[in-house]
Amino acid sequence: MRKWKITVLAACLLLAGCGAGTQGEIAEEGPPVTVLPAEELEQTAVEGGGETLEPDFIYDESGCTDWQRAYADFLRALCTEEAAVRNIDRPDYDPNEYPGEIGALSEGYCLYDIDKDGVPELLIRYGNSEAAYRTRVYGWADGAVAELGDFASGHSSLYTWPGENAVAFNWGHMGGHYVDKISLADGTLTFEEVFSESIGPEHAYTEMADIVSGSTYLREARTTLGLTFLQEAGSGADTPLLLPIYDYGRERARRELDRDRDGAARRAITAVLEDGAAFYGVSADGFGGDTGWTTLEEYLAPGGVDGYADTPQTVEKLAWADIDGDGRTECLLSLRDAEGWPDQYVVLSEQAGTVYAYCVNYSGDYSVNADGAFYHPAYGDTYAVSFWKNQCYQYTVSYDETVPAVEWEKP
Repeated sequence: MRKWKITVLAACLLLAGCGAGTQGEIAEEGPPVTVLPAEELEQTAVEGGGETLEPDFIYDESGCTDWQRAYADFLRALCTEEAAVRNIDRPDYDPNEYPGEIGALSEGYCLYDIDKDGVPELLIRYGNSEAAYRTRVYGWADGAVAELGDFASGHSSLYTWPGENAVAFNWGHMGGHYVDKISLADGTLTFEEVFSESIGPEHAYTEMADIVSGSTYLREARTTLGLTFLQEAGSGADTPLLLPIYDYGRERARRELDRDRDGAARRAITAVLEDGAAFYGVSADGFGGDTGWTTLEEYLAPGGVDGYADTPQTVEKLAWADIDGDGRTECLLSLRDAEGWPDQYVVLSEQAGTVYAYCVNYSGDYSVNADGAFYHPAYGDTYAVSFWKNQCYQYTVSYDETVPAVEWEKP
């Protein structure tokens, strides 16, 4: 229990790289997250009675901490409430008020232990434009989720602040670059400007690592699986992305390959690549790939993996590697469009007999290491992906230049 007392959120709000799960700081040991046995989870495309059953993201929360369960419930309830707001068939729907209502809903979140007490805070960003973004901070206190405060967060990003009661708030506007130190004192957010500069031809941008030693970018995860501004059935706008919460604190040590399981995964993925077997498409970032059940031919066709593409994609190259370090090999595809542009990576993963395709968009010019790290030398950006069933997200990792690139081959 924390030493400070704060007002607990009303029950109606209770319902989670941002280390979206574990970004920035990953505990060497964390609470175990137990996945239900495969035979209990396995759901494939079952046709019957006019209904198609989709793969469910189901976790056994018995191995989770109280705050993990509470944050997961909070996010479930938040997404349910926001789905109700997006419903234009509700009795109080007003087309004049609707844009403002939609603009105030959540977009993304991250987890970070600001005060370093062992329990991360939940930072949710609300709004749908740089001018309107606000980030609301929630904490775990006295056995409940509570609101700690909020701040305007347009034109900004969050970074870790190792070893101190703080998170780094990096922002800029009209040629100015600023860094604020956001801390927690007795359950209240405090703000201190620690850096400012004017960017111009004679003054280059100062990197965060030179302002806060050891600082890393807190990559935001989506609050929902779908694009929240869509009203299409199955858009996933009312389904929360919970995997980052369950991942938080989990040790990310890579496991040795399980030969039997690895062989079964390769056979299932090969059937997708060569025999037209069906698989389930999932987006890693919300920009493309949420196809549901499909085949490779349909996936690569115009409007397939990229719903807005009017030309087909091709598999330029592929690599077999354990992308998420779970002891089972995935197949990484590099896709190109008709103009030869590298748009997407797709991770094919077999789980309980079903193959999932996790699409990482706008990263085709990143290199990929054998440890699953995606790296762009010009941007200095490095991330990895975590996935399970119909959920996937990206989180920041350190780049290890001693690890070789994946071994690409022609399809």
